[in-house]
Amino acid sequence: MPPRRRPDFLGPRIHPTVRFFWGLGLLSCLVFAGDWAPRSLLALLGLALALASGKRVSIAYFVFLVGTVVVFHLFLPLGKVWVQLGPWAITDGAFYLGLGKGVTFAGLVFFSLASISRDLRLPGKFGAVWGKTFAWYEQLMDQRQALKPRALLLSIDRLLERLYPTKSGAPAMASEVQARQVLRTTKAGWALVAASSAAALTIAVLIP
Repeated sequence: MPPRRRPDFLGPRIHPTVRFFWGLGLLSCLVFAGDWAPRSLLALLGLALALASGKRVSIAYFVFLVGTVVVFHLFLPLGKVWVQLGPWAITDGAFYLGLGKGVTFAGLVFFSLASISRDLRLPGKFGAVWGKTFAWYEQLMDQRQALKPRALLLSIDRLLERLYPTKSGAPAMASEVQARQVLRTTKAGWALVAASSAAALTIAVLIP
């Protein structure tokens, strides 16, 4: 039985194209934010939006990821020395540099998860291919629990056959059926886009 999907509170309220460009704006705020503090706040905003979009997020994984980035930066000679370990000095500048890079990477992933929808349709042939790629990736991520490490190739083959049947007359994928529906951005959706964008811009500009 496929794993149960988390409810997507963004999909019914925000059009996929609006959602995509909204995500690009949030990503820009994150990239151009100053120090680790505003980037951490923006990463938390991205986490909240990713969870609201119904995506499965492993908090432990991202904590480990940020911690790993921090550890690899600890021995750079930047700023005030906190601890001296033989010839190596752990400095505050190295710690905050690693923390900033770690939360930036996590935030990029969170905003990407929140802004990409399987119903995304971009104009042109390249846009169509790009949209389908995102849709296929999201479907694979939703079904990744079906992969069995002891029979990896077989489980991948069965998963692909189930998601993308090749027999003639096979039923269309759920995402293709949904794509035929008229999707709109509701008033609540526009309010969320405006509020989150204003919050992200304020954090990026006003917090040093």
